[in-house]
Amino acid sequence: MSPVRVALIGTRGFGAVHLRGLERLEAAGTARLVGVVDVAEPSAELAAIHHRSLGDLLAAVPEEDRPEIVVIATPIGTHVPLATEALDAGLDVYLEKPPVPALADHRPLLEAADAAGRSVQVGFQARGGAGVDLLRREVAEGSLGTVDAVHVYGAWQRDRAYYARSAWAGKRRMDGRRVADGVATNPLAHAVHAGLAIAGIDEVEDIAQVTTELRRAHDIQADDTTFLRIDPVGQGPSVVCALTTTSPQQESPWVEISGTEGTHRLLYTEDRSVRTAPDGTSEELVHERAGLLENLIAHVRDRRVPLLSSLASTGVFSAVLEAIQSVPDPLPIRSGVTWVGEGEAGHPVVEDIEAVLLEALRAGRPFSELGVSWAEPDAVQRWSPPATS
Repeated sequence: MSPVRVALIGTRGFGAVHLRGLERLEAAGTARLVGVVDVAEPSAELAAIHHRSLGDLLAAVPEEDRPEIVVIATPIGTHVPLATEALDAGLDVYLEKPPVPALADHRPLLEAADAAGRSVQVGFQARGGAGVDLLRREVAEGSLGTVDAVHVYGAWQRDRAYYARSAWAGKRRMDGRRVADGVATNPLAHAVHAGLAIAGIDEVEDIAQVTTELRRAHDIQADDTTFLRIDPVGQGPSVVCALTTTSPQQESPWVEISGTEGTHRLLYTEDRSVRTAPDGTSEELVHERAGLLENLIAHVRDRRVPLLSSLASTGVFSAVLEAIQSVPDPLPIRSGVTWVGEGEAGHPVVEDIEAVLLEALRAGRPFSELGVSWAEPDAVQRWSPPATS
């Protein structure tokens, strides 16, 4: 088949990652980049295909170069209008995560895709790895016995430069609009979404309650150290998350199921997992990975190919995002913080943060309920999805 024609909106930040990926797909004859859109001046190599808006791109390119897919790698607050514009133009969409800044935006975007007869793939990269589906089957089939909780652990490190890289980084709101940045909704959103999928919490209606404790050691609006507990309606495991960007070193994040007949820990960024039996013996598994853009391309060429991370499958994550964004702003961590490095390379390290995260997962309780010195209990909030008619 001829290469699928692709346009990219947003060429910096994660857009630069998409540019490198598209170079690889062009070399393989799978895709052809026909235009880029960015408000910034383009690099020399992109100048010939640069446009200020999607409308300008569509008006300028000849029919044989009209894109079939638009990749959107722009700030979270721009996702809905840009994706809606692309769908209205009859284009399929690859939308970076999180797809929308508010739960109320999710259904209208789904309806726009349905009305256009087009599809939206969301860039939750963990869904490209086969390990998520394996752990999901093990929970559903009871392979490891009864599983009460799916544990999500992320101990990352981010410096001042990370939160200074763009105007919206580290923000919850900007210019009166929701931005929805934060450790659980942006850098470690993949882990949270994978945990929900593994637990079988697939719909907003599957959520009974979300417990949050949002903290920040950086001088930002958003959370950089967060506890989440998503409890389901009825039977099934809760998803318990302990996440930070204030770790002394960068670790591989993981999602783990712990059952009465063993445990299985998935390191989703490495596509490997470790399954451990009750007697302590363990085996390591390696999982295949499918690229999400390649999956969308295959879907566009043959609609019978299912999407790995469809917009419809991400509504439950939008509910968790809504829980995080609906509660008061994160409280600063006022003690136990050491800054390492100088200037833009400086980063905070919260005392014993890794041990605190692990204890929160083990207990299934927020930091402030564990006697942590820097965690005041007034930061714990609980949210339930709005009733639907």
